[in-house]
Amino acid sequence: MNDLLEFSNTLCLVLILLVSLIAYLLSRRAIQQKTYYKKIIDSSANIVVVHETTQVVTANKTFFDYFKNYDDLNDFSKKHRCISDFFEVADGYLAPPKDESYWLEVLAQSKNKKHKVKMKINDEIFYFLISASLLDKKKNIYAVILSDITEQESTKQELVSLSVKDKLTNIGNRKYYDDILHEHITLAQRYPHKFSLVLLDIDFFKKINDSLGHDVGDKVLREYTKFIGYHLREVDIFCRIGGEEFVLLLPHTSRDKAYILTQKLRLLIEAHKEVASITMSFGVVEYEKGDDAQTIFKRADMALYRAKDTGRNKVILG
Repeated sequence: MNDLLEFSNTLCLVLILLVSLIAYLLSRRAIQQKTYYKKIIDSSANIVVVHETTQVVTANKTFFDYFKNYDDLNDFSKKHRCISDFFEVADGYLAPPKDESYWLEVLAQSKNKKHKVKMKINDEIFYFLISASLLDKKKNIYAVILSDITEQESTKQELVSLSVKDKLTNIGNRKYYDDILHEHITLAQRYPHKFSLVLLDIDFFKKINDSLGHDVGDKVLREYTKFIGYHLREVDIFCRIGGEEFVLLLPHTSRDKAYILTQKLRLLIEAHKEVASITMSFGVVEYEKGDDAQTIFKRADMALYRAKDTGRNKVILG
């Protein structure tokens, strides 16, 4: 009986030791695995962040290649709860979320869709592809990966910019005017969106080219384009659509307000007298229900023609 009890105690001790050994080995293996995973994640060229709903839990080394002003995550967390603090508003990119607790869930649920984000970090602009995966549903923990596409996006934007800019004056060209006018007409057809269109033309520009030369004519175009642009509002759209012919699209502006703005512009241009003394004629119209790109332009063009036909250097409403 004693022998049996002694054997039983010995067996229990062996089992305890065995379980402890297995636990130790598993624990050691888990630590090794964690170390391996950490090394793999740290070697990634992408930013990898483990993110709770409103707090960064951990981040790889690449994270600090971009967020250089922070010593560690504790330092980062003192100033920022969420990486979305760095999101910038831009068309085609994820907007800064109104609800910090929800944007990661939405991002994780749309795995098959490519999302891009524009971020301002230390006064420098970066562009990333961004994706998120749910790691722990109970704790709302997500893995977020950001792949730097700044070079590609900058090149693409530069090419787009070149395709819609006038080479001589660096303002919008005819293509840009066509595109932006179409957008505003579409808005006006769907919503109560008011806008006015102004055609403007340099008076007797041919005489400048003939008497002073085309080089001077080009300088006049550059100088007065820059001058006009300086006196416009941020929302106003200014394009060159022909030799000395320009167009202004004035969002959220009635015809009467556009007339006042244009009269001020006309007087400023007349008084400027840089490179060569010039005046300009203007035709002003407001979008009307049923207008398309051709009809609104035609009405503005007719108003401009009347301004030129009745003495030039004036603004005519159409």
